[in-house]
Amino acid sequence: MKRSAGYLLLVCILALAVKSQAADLSASRIIERYKKAVGGNAIKRVKSTLATGSLKTADGLPGRFTYQAAAPESLRVDIEAGEVKSAECFNGKSAWRLDGRGLRTLLGDEAKRLRLEAVIVNSHLQDLSRYRVTPQLPAKTPLDGRDAYRIEFVKESAGTRLFFDAKSYLIIKQERDTGEGLEEIFFSDYRAVDGVMEPFTWRIRRGANEVFITIDRVTHNAVDQTAFRYPQMEGARPLPDLETLMKAIVANQEQIEELREKYTFRELETEREIDDKGRAKEKETRTYEVTPLAGRFVRRLVSRNGKELAKDEQEKEDRRVQKAAEGALQAKEKRKQREEERERRSKNEDDDQDDNRRMTILSFLKLSDVTSMRREMFRGHEVIAFDFEPKKNVKTRNRGEALVSKLIGTMWVDEAAQQIVRIEARLSDSFKIGGGLLASLSPQSAIVMEQEKVGGEVWMPSYAEANLAARVFLVAKFSRNVVTRYSDYKKVQIDSQYDLSKPQSGKKPEKQP
Repeated sequence: MKRSAGYLLLVCILALAVKSQAADLSASRIIERYKKAVGGNAIKRVKSTLATGSLKTADGLPGRFTYQAAAPESLRVDIEAGEVKSAECFNGKSAWRLDGRGLRTLLGDEAKRLRLEAVIVNSHLQDLSRYRVTPQLPAKTPLDGRDAYRIEFVKESAGTRLFFDAKSYLIIKQERDTGEGLEEIFFSDYRAVDGVMEPFTWRIRRGANEVFITIDRVTHNAVDQTAFRYPQMEGARPLPDLETLMKAIVANQEQIEELREKYTFRELETEREIDDKGRAKEKETRTYEVTPLAGRFVRRLVSRNGKELAKDEQEKEDRRVQKAAEGALQAKEKRKQREEERERRSKNEDDDQDDNRRMTILSFLKLSDVTSMRREMFRGHEVIAFDFEPKKNVKTRNRGEALVSKLIGTMWVDEAAQQIVRIEARLSDSFKIGGGLLASLSPQSAIVMEQEKVGGEVWMPSYAEANLAARVFLVAKFSRNVVTRYSDYKKVQIDSQYDLSKPQSGKKPEKQP
């Protein structure tokens, strides 16, 4: 009797294990089964996808639907229904949207989310680590009367959720948060096209609005790359001459770089660590007083996490700052000697040994070519925006310029002031330090820089953000988000001395936000 009871217990345990096997699947196993179900090796031959079809709104209004995707990360979706037209696109450099509010470039999380979706659809979930896309733990959930696995895919602060059918492992739903609420896209009626399974029925739901889409045709490797360009709107005011505008911007930016060396200011720096699941955890907030000295910026740490430094910490920091100040003065003297030596030798070479490796907006202007020039609104003001990419065969003088020469992105310009107000950029290729032995920055590393008018007089940096993904010494992985806010600009001229006894500001350190 005991043996029979034990046998029945074992059978029950095995049955429960089989029943729950799907729930125990890891994200990687679900993704592998999806890749096999969607076409296996056939998906590697797909470099672009064009899907066209008809649509009908919930109230019966007919329209047209176009979907275009091209590797590595271009995506465009167009919907037309009566007088309503909308388009959303990421073109590898910038994201834009056209709807009832007009045409505009997307910023921040909206742009990051659209780029994430472009990476997902073009990669077919292959080699996600290359793009720094992290799948979260799967969750089994019912969907329209059947079991499905929900996996959230995260990149930086953006995320999107995919639902995989528990039997076929094809994607049957995508879910994303937008500025207008939750959007759900349902996929069904999969058919093979060139050996790849494509959905021929879509249903898009956002709040009370719903659109039903029937795909008429899917074509692979036939997308025209011009489809992803920023569109030119009819009736828009003429754009200024690009060459004239760029010359003025470069001249103004050179002036900003010179003026920065005549102002002290504060930096509030917040560092966040990104874990292996793509989640950000605040690590530390630091406040610095910054003083220009001999062509460099000397930073003095005055508070950490909103608290002033202890007396012994401050004394240690003062000694470090004094040493940095002395080093700046010595470096200036060496530069002066090299310049005098070059003059004696009648050479007109760039000073490649200058240790100024800061990445500046001026570097972007001198090392980049611009495309897709257009007018748009930025924080309530009309600006001129354009995309940029590295110039071909350009010679760089230092590590900062070498890094800039690998960046692509978008700039926004105040036309009246002829000043840069914002830059968004990311690496187009990996950037190696010491041949990769010391460190290697991932192509997914990105930066943001902003400038604004200070005291109604001069334009100065106001904000910077860096998302860095790197491998250090070929082993250790490093992923950080660093946000810096600049404030309290005060005009001063310090060139030959640096007196630690005189604080740069009488204000108390800011509290941690």
